[in-house]
Amino acid sequence: MAPQLTEDEIDDLVYLARTGENEELTTFLGSLAEREKVSPAEILLSAKDEGKSTCLHMAAANGHVDTVNLLLSHFASSSAEQKKAFLDAANEYGNTGLHWAALNGHLPVVKQLVEAGASVALANDKNYVPLDLANFGDKKDVVEYFLRQAGLDPAKMNPNDEEDEEDAKKCGSLEEDKLSAGVEGVKLEEWEGESKDKEKTRTES
Repeated sequence: MAPQLTEDEIDDLVYLARTGENEELTTFLGSLAEREKVSPAEILLSAKDEGKSTCLHMAAANGHVDTVNLLLSHFASSSAEQKKAFLDAANEYGNTGLHWAALNGHLPVVKQLVEAGASVALANDKNYVPLDLANFGDKKDVVEYFLRQAGLDPAKMNPNDEEDEEDAKKCGSLEEDKLSAGVEGVKLEEWEGESKDKEKTRTES
Protein backbone atom coordinates (compact mmCIF):
# COMPACT_ATOMS: atom_id res chain seq x y z
CA MET A 1 0.00 0.00 0.00
CA ALA A 2 1.34 3.42 -0.96
CA PRO A 3 2.26 5.82 1.85
CA GLN A 4 -0.56 8.16 2.87
CA LEU A 5 1.04 11.59 2.94
CA THR A 6 -0.80 14.86 3.46
CA GLU A 7 -0.27 17.83 1.16
CA ASP A 8 1.49 19.67 4.00
CA GLU A 9 3.87 16.75 4.57
CA ILE A 10 4.72 16.59 0.88
CA ASP A 11 5.22 20.36 0.80
CA ASP A 12 7.58 20.14 3.78
CA LEU A 13 9.64 17.36 2.20
CA VAL A 14 9.90 19.22 -1.09
CA TYR A 15 10.74 22.46 0.70
CA LEU A 16 13.52 20.89 2.78
CA ALA A 17 15.06 19.36 -0.35
CA ARG A 18 14.78 22.68 -2.10
CA THR A 19 16.57 24.55 0.67
CA GLY A 20 19.15 21.82 1.30
CA GLU A 21 18.27 21.36 4.97
CA ASN A 22 19.62 17.82 5.07
CA GLU A 23 19.51 17.12 8.79
CA GLU A 24 15.88 18.14 9.12
CA LEU A 25 15.02 16.33 5.88
CA THR A 26 16.57 13.12 7.19
CA THR A 27 14.68 13.35 10.47
CA PHE A 28 11.34 14.13 8.86
CA LEU A 29 11.75 11.47 6.19
CA GLY A 30 12.59 8.89 8.85
CA SER A 31 9.57 9.76 10.95
CA LEU A 32 7.23 9.46 7.99
CA ALA A 33 8.73 6.13 6.96
CA GLU A 34 8.34 4.79 10.49
CA ARG A 35 4.73 5.95 10.74
CA GLU A 36 3.79 4.49 7.35
CA LYS A 37 5.85 1.34 7.92
CA VAL A 38 7.64 1.72 4.60
CA SER A 39 11.16 2.57 3.51
CA PRO A 40 12.34 6.18 3.06
CA ALA A 41 12.66 5.37 -0.64
CA GLU A 42 8.94 4.63 -0.85
CA ILE A 43 8.18 7.94 0.85
CA LEU A 44 10.34 9.77 -1.69
CA LEU A 45 8.67 8.01 -4.60
CA SER A 46 5.25 9.06 -3.31
CA ALA A 47 6.13 12.65 -2.39
CA LYS A 48 5.13 14.73 -5.41
CA ASP A 49 3.77 18.24 -5.21
CA GLU A 50 0.78 19.53 -7.17
CA GLY A 51 3.00 19.95 -10.22
CA LYS A 52 4.30 16.37 -9.84
CA SER A 53 7.76 17.64 -8.89
CA THR A 54 9.76 15.57 -6.41
CA CYS A 55 12.40 16.22 -3.78
CA LEU A 56 14.98 15.35 -6.43
CA HIS A 57 13.65 18.02 -8.78
CA MET A 58 14.10 20.67 -6.12
CA ALA A 59 17.50 19.57 -4.86
CA ALA A 60 18.80 19.26 -8.41
CA ALA A 61 17.37 22.60 -9.53
CA ASN A 62 19.20 24.40 -6.73
CA GLY A 63 22.50 22.56 -7.10
CA HIS A 64 22.45 20.85 -3.71
CA VAL A 65 25.03 18.12 -4.25
CA ASP A 66 24.83 16.79 -0.69
CA THR A 67 21.05 16.71 -0.74
CA VAL A 68 21.02 14.81 -4.02
CA ASN A 69 23.48 12.33 -2.49
CA LEU A 70 21.25 11.99 0.56
CA LEU A 71 18.15 11.33 -1.52
CA LEU A 72 19.86 8.76 -3.73
CA SER A 73 21.40 7.01 -0.72
CA HIS A 74 17.93 5.87 0.30
CA PHE A 75 17.74 3.79 -2.87
CA ALA A 76 20.95 1.86 -2.19
CA SER A 77 18.99 -1.23 -1.13
CA SER A 78 16.02 -0.64 -3.45
CA SER A 79 15.41 -2.38 -6.73
CA ALA A 80 16.94 -0.99 -9.88
CA GLU A 81 13.42 -0.23 -11.10
CA GLN A 82 12.63 1.89 -8.04
CA LYS A 83 15.85 3.86 -8.30
CA LYS A 84 15.30 4.45 -12.02
CA ALA A 85 11.73 5.57 -11.38
CA PHE A 86 12.95 8.14 -8.87
CA LEU A 87 15.79 9.40 -11.07
CA ASP A 88 13.61 9.77 -14.16
CA ALA A 89 10.40 10.94 -12.48
CA ALA A 90 8.85 13.66 -14.65
CA ASN A 91 6.78 16.59 -13.49
CA GLU A 92 3.61 17.80 -15.21
CA TYR A 93 5.69 19.30 -18.01
CA GLY A 94 7.74 16.16 -18.53
CA ASN A 95 10.88 17.56 -16.92
CA THR A 96 13.10 15.39 -14.76
CA GLY A 97 15.55 16.46 -12.08
CA LEU A 98 18.25 16.28 -14.73
CA HIS A 99 16.35 18.75 -16.92
CA TRP A 100 16.27 21.27 -14.08
CA ALA A 101 19.89 20.76 -13.07
CA ALA A 102 20.94 21.24 -16.70
CA LEU A 103 18.83 24.37 -17.17
CA ASN A 104 20.35 26.03 -14.11
CA GLY A 105 23.89 25.00 -15.02
CA HIS A 106 24.61 22.82 -12.00
CA LEU A 107 27.29 20.65 -13.60
CA PRO A 108 28.25 18.70 -10.42
CA VAL A 109 24.62 17.66 -9.97
CA VAL A 110 24.25 16.86 -13.66
CA LYS A 111 27.24 14.53 -13.38
CA GLN A 112 25.84 13.00 -10.19
CA LEU A 113 22.54 12.17 -11.79
CA VAL A 114 24.01 10.83 -15.02
CA GLU A 115 26.47 8.64 -13.12
CA ALA A 116 23.61 7.38 -10.96
CA GLY A 117 21.71 6.30 -14.06
CA ALA A 118 19.46 9.23 -14.98
CA SER A 119 18.48 9.24 -18.64
CA VAL A 120 19.95 12.01 -20.79
CA ALA A 121 17.56 11.14 -23.62
CA LEU A 122 14.20 11.70 -21.96
CA ALA A 123 12.33 14.56 -23.62
CA ASN A 124 9.82 16.81 -21.90
CA ASP A 125 6.43 17.74 -23.36
CA LYS A 126 8.08 20.24 -25.74
CA ASN A 127 10.42 17.48 -26.92
CA TYR A 128 13.45 19.02 -25.19
CA VAL A 129 16.09 16.81 -23.59
CA PRO A 130 18.33 18.12 -20.77
CA LEU A 131 20.98 19.17 -23.28
CA ASP A 132 18.46 21.48 -24.94
CA LEU A 133 17.63 23.22 -21.67
CA ALA A 134 21.31 23.68 -20.87
CA ASN A 135 21.72 25.24 -24.30
CA PHE A 136 18.74 27.56 -23.73
CA GLY A 137 20.35 28.76 -20.52
CA ASP A 138 23.74 29.19 -22.18
CA LYS A 139 25.31 26.74 -19.72
CA LYS A 140 28.27 25.89 -21.93
CA ASP A 141 30.05 23.60 -19.48
CA VAL A 142 26.92 21.48 -19.13
CA VAL A 143 26.39 21.42 -22.89
CA GLU A 144 29.99 20.32 -23.42
CA TYR A 145 29.59 17.59 -20.80
CA PHE A 146 26.53 16.16 -22.56
CA LEU A 147 28.31 16.28 -25.92
CA ARG A 148 31.29 14.41 -24.53
CA GLN A 149 28.94 11.85 -23.00
CA ALA A 150 27.57 11.32 -26.50
CA GLY A 151 31.08 10.78 -27.84
CA LEU A 152 31.27 14.17 -29.54
CA ASP A 153 34.09 16.69 -29.38
CA PRO A 154 32.68 20.13 -28.42
CA ALA A 155 35.70 21.81 -30.02
CA LYS A 156 34.67 20.42 -33.38
CA MET A 157 31.10 21.59 -33.12
CA ASN A 158 30.54 24.63 -35.35
CA PRO A 159 26.90 25.67 -35.04
CA ASN A 160 25.57 28.08 -37.64
CA ASP A 161 24.51 31.24 -35.81
CA GLU A 162 21.85 32.11 -38.39
CA GLU A 163 20.30 28.67 -38.13
CA ASP A 164 20.35 28.90 -34.35
CA GLU A 165 18.64 32.27 -34.46
CA GLU A 166 15.96 30.94 -36.80
CA ASP A 167 15.40 27.91 -34.57
CA ALA A 168 15.05 30.19 -31.57
CA LYS A 169 12.34 32.16 -33.36
CA LYS A 170 10.47 28.96 -34.14
CA CYS A 171 10.68 27.80 -30.54
CA GLY A 172 9.68 31.15 -29.03
CA SER A 173 11.55 33.28 -26.52
CA LEU A 174 13.67 31.76 -23.78
CA GLU A 175 11.35 33.00 -21.06
CA GLU A 176 8.31 31.56 -22.86
CA ASP A 177 10.11 28.25 -23.24
CA LYS A 178 11.02 28.23 -19.56
CA LEU A 179 7.43 28.82 -18.53
CA SER A 180 5.98 26.20 -20.85
CA ALA A 181 8.73 23.75 -19.92
CA GLY A 182 7.73 23.90 -16.28
CA VAL A 183 10.84 25.56 -14.89
CA GLU A 184 9.25 28.66 -13.46
CA GLY A 185 9.70 29.23 -9.73
CA VAL A 186 12.60 26.81 -9.41
CA LYS A 187 15.07 29.25 -7.92
CA LEU A 188 15.58 29.03 -4.19
CA GLU A 189 15.61 32.77 -3.60
CA GLU A 190 12.00 33.01 -4.76
CA TRP A 191 11.02 31.03 -1.69
CA GLU A 192 12.50 33.41 0.88
CA GLY A 193 9.09 34.55 2.05
CA GLU A 194 7.82 31.00 2.31
CA SER A 195 10.97 30.03 4.20
CA LYS A 196 10.00 32.37 7.01
CA ASP A 197 6.44 31.03 7.06
CA LYS A 198 7.64 27.43 7.11
CA GLU A 199 10.09 28.13 9.90
CA LYS A 200 7.41 29.78 11.97
CA THR A 201 4.93 26.95 11.37
CA ARG A 202 7.40 24.19 12.22
CA THR A 203 8.49 26.06 15.37
CA GLU A 204 4.93 26.49 16.59
CA SER A 205 3.95 22.89 15.91
